[in-house]
Amino acid sequence: MKQINTLGAKSIVDVNLTPSSEAESSLFFYLPKAREVQNQLRVLGDLGQLRGAVSRTRGRMSRLGLSSILDLLLHFPRTYLDLSTIKKISELQVDSKVTVIGQVRTIDKRRSFSGKDILQIVISDGSGYLIGVWFNQNYLADLFKVGDQVAFSGTVKFNYGSLQIVNPLYDVLDGPGTEETDVLNTCRIIPLYPLTAGLSPRTFRKLIFRAIREFSDFLDLLPLTFRMSQNLDLLSSEALEQIHFPSAKNLLLISRRRLIFEELFLLEFALAMKKRSAFQLPGVALSPDRKILEFMEGLPFRLTRAQRRVMGEIWKDLSQPHPMNRLIQGDVGSGKTIVAIIALMTAVFNGYQGAFMVPTEILAEQHYQRLCFLVKDWGVKVALLTSSLTPGQRKSFYEDMARGEIDIVIGTHALIQENVAFRNLALAVIDEQHRFGVRQRGRLKDKAVFPHLLVMSATPIPRSISQTIYGDLEVSLIDEFPQGKRDIKTILVEESHRERAYQLIKQEVDKGKKAYVICPLIDESDKMELKAVLQETEFLQNVVFKDYQVGLLHGQINSVKKAQIMEKFRGDGVDILISTTVIEVGVDVPEATVMLIENAERFGLAQLHQLRGRIGRKGDRSYCLLCADLREKEEAKKRIDAFIKISSGTRSSKHPP
Repeated sequence: MKQINTLGAKSIVDVNLTPSSEAESSLFFYLPKAREVQNQLRVLGDLGQLRGAVSRTRGRMSRLGLSSILDLLLHFPRTYLDLSTIKKISELQVDSKVTVIGQVRTIDKRRSFSGKDILQIVISDGSGYLIGVWFNQNYLADLFKVGDQVAFSGTVKFNYGSLQIVNPLYDVLDGPGTEETDVLNTCRIIPLYPLTAGLSPRTFRKLIFRAIREFSDFLDLLPLTFRMSQNLDLLSSEALEQIHFPSAKNLLLISRRRLIFEELFLLEFALAMKKRSAFQLPGVALSPDRKILEFMEGLPFRLTRAQRRVMGEIWKDLSQPHPMNRLIQGDVGSGKTIVAIIALMTAVFNGYQGAFMVPTEILAEQHYQRLCFLVKDWGVKVALLTSSLTPGQRKSFYEDMARGEIDIVIGTHALIQENVAFRNLALAVIDEQHRFGVRQRGRLKDKAVFPHLLVMSATPIPRSISQTIYGDLEVSLIDEFPQGKRDIKTILVEESHRERAYQLIKQEVDKGKKAYVICPLIDESDKMELKAVLQETEFLQNVVFKDYQVGLLHGQINSVKKAQIMEKFRGDGVDILISTTVIEVGVDVPEATVMLIENAERFGLAQLHQLRGRIGRKGDRSYCLLCADLREKEEAKKRIDAFIKISSGTRSSKHPP
């Protein structure tokens, strides 16, 4: 289960505000109690005061980010082992999926005639014997000791006269126990924690048990009447105990709801305070005038009704004497960028500067070229700032920015470096804001005194959730496409039909269209994965698409080379682009109508949706082809099935990632 930072009242107790209305005064009822809790938690101090937390153990716990009693109490189990579902070894049936608990009897490492390392661990629960078998993973032997109590999960097989589970999921529950630990293990539901080397489950559960007994008697943040109105039956302290050592399944669910509610309550309360304080800050009022209307009339396309509606909401905010804080949500290709450009031009026509921060250099270059084209007749100076600039170019850029000679700057995180200074920044725009940390977003705003802030996101989030996690922002929704609804057919390609997928790509390219082949290089620093991408590229270039121009793009290619490859792909130099997910965000090549995604099961729903958004941007019939290994991957199969059926990003967000 995700760690919940409940009781973390620090986010609200330092807010020095007084209620301005009778309605708000009810919220402030909680502040004295929150301060009281914070004082009480400070007394808890570090782990050294916990009996049994010796120096060596504390050092290992620090690797988990645990330094205080509170950290320990909030380090929740990653899962649970329900003993009511455990099978006796004597009851096991071949090909059934089971979890078995037993004591390690023997640990055997050997090598087969074919040269494979084989690790066999025999466990017994008193009713029979079961063998856990691993191939070429002998290092796992160091995790087990004879006498350990362990849990094995997997599919039962019968080989060489013995019951076996090959490559079982495993948990070491305990070594030979003490009386106190034995008491803990009489519970029917055993917590299993994320741990680190040298920290045994038995020791950790014992420390958690002691911490709850000695330190969890704290004042509840929520008053009794409020808890009753929300059907919150347990106190925080009771919920904490049940989260760590549940006495029944229903109490575990009740406790989880109690702690989640408290965390969300504190989050929303803090966001409400932040939002209210923002309205009290002074800001620059920016009014739309005739020039901005003429700029919009001169655009080579008409805005959709949704874009015009959102633009009106932005202008209403900009015209106020306090800073705007607004989020634009819109599906991939709905036209968020042009709305941001109009907002930036509004700032420029009022005599101020604007900044546009994006997550990748490819996207920065694309926005720069597009903006330069749109403002070429308006005397507006646009600059591009990325890490690829030479020292001389940077120096010149810094000087021009500080003198106000640059009207709009587009860049990556390089925009938030200390050397970047604006003369009169009035509007900061952040694209794909989830790609930037809170501090990075804050540092861009700090480049001016209370500038307006406009953030954009295509990540599909249901409106009710976006209003929760972005509670300090006003939310605008662009809910239609400039070209009408996209015509993209998503197809799961079986391995036996891969050649048909290649033929479809060739047919589209022969019609003058462009194609992507996406390889799952999730970690750009992973040399093994990069090697696989390079091998795939060589095969496609020299065998499958030998009569076509094939390009390669990944994160380890320098910025200049990336820009050159993308320019060729937009033009006539590259027909088929083999790429990792560096093209996931914002890349716009209108002629692209087909995308083949390798190992699609390795991507999340939101990421798949972002990738699919790179094709069909002109409204042409397009194809998203998924190659996936779904054998014994039930969750991945559900995810892929949902992705195929759903075209709307907002709808896809309602399915599990």
